[in-house]
Amino acid sequence: MDGQPDVRITNLNLHKGHRVEVRGRITKGSNGFAINLGKDAKNLICHLNPRFEYSVDKNTIILNSRQNDVWETEQKEAAFPFKAGSETMLIFDFEDCITVHLPDGKEIPFACRFPIDVINYLALVNIELISISVH
Repeated sequence: MDGQPDVRITNLNLHKGHRVEVRGRITKGSNGFAINLGKDAKNLICHLNPRFEYSVDKNTIILNSRQNDVWETEQKEAAFPFKAGSETMLIFDFEDCITVHLPDGKEIPFACRFPIDVINYLALVNIELISISVH
């Protein structure tokens, strides 16, 4: 899912130990949505892509990273607390890895696959932003 971001934030200045909470409404009729965190659009430390139905994936969360505009190996998760058209909130903890907190309370650890000290880029695809908070 490489659609154009609905929201793009640069200079986020998220350091290790910080948490970002993203609340949004998933686009009705979409086959999935994505939240991207990284240095920029070509260097993503965490690409969270819940897919309702996309290619061979159905109700599956895909996590991946992209370095120098090259996608790495997908990590697939079966947990799927999302519904198109509904409001959702996801929390990302930035430590030595990224921990994604799903709206149903489940946590998914995702290894940082390349060194990064500051996350400056956040983008939302197929999700309308309601609020973002950084702690």
